[in-house]
This record gives sequence, structure tokens and C-alpha cells, in this order.
Amino acid sequence: MKHFFLISLLITLFSCSGEDKVEFKNDKQQYSYLMGVELAKPFLTQDPFTKMDKEQMIKGFEVPVKEQELEKYFKDLELLLGQDGKSFNEKYIVEGSYAVGKINRERFDSYFKQMDASSLIASEYVVRGFADGLNKKDEVALEGLDRKKIMAGFEVLMNQKYDKITAAYKAEGEAFMSQNKQKKGVITTATGLQYIVLKTGKGPNPRMDSRVKMSYTGMNIDGSIFDQSPEGEGVSFGLNEVIAGWTEGVQLMNVGTKIQLFVPQELGYGAYPPQGANIKPYAPLVFEMELLEIEK
Repeated sequence: MKHFFLISLLITLFSCSGEDKVEFKNDKQQYSYLMGVELAKPFLTQDPFTKMDKEQMIKGFEVPVKEQELEKYFKDLELLLGQDGKSFNEKYIVEGSYAVGKINRERFDSYFKQMDASSLIASEYVVRGFADGLNKKDEVALEGLDRKKIMAGFEVLMNQKYDKITAAYKAEGEAFMSQNKQKKGVITTATGLQYIVLKTGKGPNPRMDSRVKMSYTGMNIDGSIFDQSPEGEGVSFGLNEVIAGWTEGVQLMNVGTKIQLFVPQELGYGAYPPQGANIKPYAPLVFEMELLEIEK
């Protein structure tokens, strides 16, 4: 199961069609319904969703939303939960709950679009499955059906999509690394790691077991930022706690050195980047990084 866990982590709410009886005509309808049932589970147990207005979340989810419209809904959600996400201001429960529906509708649609898998889903059955799961009516609808067998069929289809998409990502990354090593100033190590020295420091080099403080910005090959240290500050970590590309690359630096590091996927996250990190599977990673100190 290569990626169904990604779907289960999407906290998404679906609306109820109001029908009394669910009838399935094919496998697609069955697994779509069951996926909706599974997606409902976090809303039954996880705060703050259990305290939200479910009807408003349903209304928010019913109509697709464009990515550029999300800023407004994130602001509405912040009014409800606060900047730290730990508050709950009842005054904004309507707006905040509606925003949850909108935000998660966009996430759901974007994920299946990215996977080129929208055609696999019968959305009206996902909607009904979520509603029945939320109201604990799915046992009746799925009576006599093997849930594991249903989802196994869905996973086969999605794994085919996953393999096709990630093969393209991998080819794109390999082409980037191949072209990049031809650029002026790029040094390539025996492992395939590439770097450009932007500033040479005069301090000592760290070792494999060193703990260091770094200032860095992490980017995808298109320049989009996925991570960075706080402005004006460094982040401390052990060289045995990070990706292989960092472990090798930082040891090439003196304190005070600044480099641009190009990490091939096999020295990065490979097929399984961190959830929510905005990094594609098999993606090379680009870092601008400065070694601030070796900690004692």
C-alpha cells in the first residue's frame, strides 16, 4: 500500500445526500463510499473537529474552491482556533467550520488531480460514505461486503497511478541533476552530491558525530521553498539525524562557509518525502546553507 495512507491523513468532510438507502452498481461506487467512511473517522474523535459545526463544514465542502481563494478561509479558521491552533472561539464557529469544509475540499480535489486519479472516484458516493460514517450508518450499507477486499481493489488502481506519476517525477529529477553538474562552479562528489561554494569560511570542519548550527533555505528545483531556518537564526542538529545529503555536505564545510547544495533523491527522501512538506517523491532538493558553528 504505497499511498492510501496519504488519503487517510486528509481531514476532509463530505455532505449527506439525504437518501435513506445506498445501492451499489459497481466496485467504483463501493470503494468510493468506503473511502468516505474512512475519511469520516477523524471527525468523530479528534479535537477541535468534534466541537465544530458539522452542518457548516458540509456546506463549505459542497462547492469546490479555487486555490487562490483559500487565504480568506485560512483567516476565518484562525479566528476560530487562534494563531496557535489551540484556542476555540465560539463566536466564530460558523465561519471557521465553513472554512474547514472549503480548505479540505480543495485539498481533496488537488490530491486526486495531482495523481491524475479524479476519474477513479465516484464523488457522490464518497460524500454519502462520509455522511454515513459520521452518523454511524455505514454498517447497514456495507452489510455482507468485505471492506478489505473492496479497498484492496482501489489500492491496485491507485498504485498504478502512483507508479506512473512518480516515474515522471524521478525522470525530471535525474534530468535536472544531469544538467546541473555541467554548470560552472558545480562540484560533484562520488555519491552524486553536487554543490557550489558561495563563501569560504576559516573555521574547523565538523565530523560525522558533530552537532552543528546551520542557517538554511530548502527549495524544490522550481525554486519553491519547502523549509527554512528562522530569519536571523540558526537551527541545531546532529549530522547523524538528517538526510544523507546533509550529513555528507555539511562535513565539506568549514565554519563560516556558505554553499548551495544539490541533493539527488537517493541522498534525500527518495519515494517517501515528509507528509505535508511540499516535496514530490524522488525529488532532488536544493539548499542554500551556511555553517554557523560546531556545538560542543
